[in-house]
Amino acid sequence: MTFTIIGETPSKKNSRINTSSGRSFPNKNYVRWHSSAITQIRMQDIKPMPIGKRLSLTLTFYHGDMKRRDSDNQCSSILDTLIDAGIIADDNWKIIPIKHIYDSFDKGNARCVVNIEELD
Repeated sequence: MTFTIIGETPSKKNSRINTSSGRSFPNKNYVRWHSSAITQIRMQDIKPMPIGKRLSLTLTFYHGDMKRRDSDNQCSSILDTLIDAGIIADDNWKIIPIKHIYDSFDKGNARCVVNIEELD
């Protein structure tokens, strides 16, 4: 199954607000992107992957500008979104033992193309 999430994927890890009490929250830009990404997934009518199946995940990030980004942190943002959207049950290594991450440049057209395949 292949689908696209439009927009530059922010890093959840690097987009956190730390409070004086020691609590940590994702910033508003991440929360806004996360909500938009879930809506985009639902609009594409993506079906959940069967529970108990091992999966291979390929993420291709098309960056809309030449800013420096950390794709492994962007991968975590996508994985968390797939869980929250109900597409995958979990992102542990037993469920997704294979992950491929690619980066490319497409001026002004940031997006992430997600491909998930069953291994079993």
